[in-house]
Amino acid sequence: MSHRRPAWAWALGIALALILWPWPGHAAEVPPLTPQVSITFGETVTIVLPLNSLGPVRRVEIYLRPEGQIDTYTQDMILEENQARYDHPVAKKPLPLFGRVYYWFKIYPAQGPVYRSPAFMFIYEDNRFAWQARTVEPVTVHWYQGDAALAEEALNAAHIALKNAFVQWQGRLNPERGVRVYIYASAKDLYSALSTLPPDMRDDAIQWAQHTVLVYGDPSPSSRTRLQHQIAYQVAHIVLYDTAGNGFSLLPWWFREGLAALAEPQPAPTALKILYDAAAANQLFPLRDLCFPPDFESPEDETLARAEARAFVTYLFTRYGPAGLQRLLEMYTRGLGCEEGVRAALGVALTDLEHNWRAAQELIPQPRVGLGWVGLWVALGILAPSAVLGAWHWRTRHALEEEGR
Repeated sequence: MSHRRPAWAWALGIALALILWPWPGHAAEVPPLTPQVSITFGETVTIVLPLNSLGPVRRVEIYLRPEGQIDTYTQDMILEENQARYDHPVAKKPLPLFGRVYYWFKIYPAQGPVYRSPAFMFIYEDNRFAWQARTVEPVTVHWYQGDAALAEEALNAAHIALKNAFVQWQGRLNPERGVRVYIYASAKDLYSALSTLPPDMRDDAIQWAQHTVLVYGDPSPSSRTRLQHQIAYQVAHIVLYDTAGNGFSLLPWWFREGLAALAEPQPAPTALKILYDAAAANQLFPLRDLCFPPDFESPEDETLARAEARAFVTYLFTRYGPAGLQRLLEMYTRGLGCEEGVRAALGVALTDLEHNWRAAQELIPQPRVGLGWVGLWVALGILAPSAVLGAWHWRTRHALEEEGR
């Protein structure tokens, strides 16, 4: 039997909640703030907060949180004449390259209530170069060397990837985030920027979470082609990151890489030859070995594995269509394993599907012949003819003996 509370008890509870709840109106209204950010790339980010409009202040705390990270950096600012300053040591407290960094202040006046400011944002940009920008929503391309044609080609590659991802597996980009592409003029320039980061922040997944694409290219035709492939590949990963949400980390490696490569303008011209050469040498990776990010022994192995992932996902798209890829993506984001997801989405075992793909593409590996098998075939090659000749000789001799009797 339930006991109904009287109306006065509910009224009292609501009144107490209204009194005790920390409503924003209890804090003093924050005057307009105009913080200034300056970046010495790879070394320091300096944030200066003018205090003229705040009156006497005894303390100012600053909080910094890079987008996509849980940890928040906090520090007391240095109080100077009419301003507070904070120097963030990037080497000790790294920030994601071209990542958004949100920051806010907690201000303790000499008298009166504490202020807490709204959040501000800056982008930790590699400002060693004079970047130009060109935007066709939702993509912005940044470059510092080359003409506007470079930006147009980059924009086209990104938009092709967005379109292909949507058509092929209903991949959707978060419209509020967009994509920012940064084109370095050389590998040296790009690697010099990445070298300022700790190893765990150089991973591509960090950039996908930030919706940034970092590539390099020069004006040569071969470089332009490679650049377009790389941009499309990275943009497709960003779309997959948004579409899969928290399930992104659950996707098998071959599926994730294959979907991204499928969104490229066209396959790499050497990919098919790599596959056929590997099949002839019986060196194709079993797909089961590509469920998790492999530890490749050589760049050639990685190239082969990526070619396999693209070819297999292309086969799935051809056979099952967009609906099949969508079902597979759904099963994996639900938490099903690499092989279980294939069976649940497509009704067939991964090994059987792999065999069908290789047969359809004439990629059936030839069985390797070991020393034992070599010896057996040699023995059969010598003994079998000898046995046949021996039997024929015996029968002939026996027949002649019968005729002589």
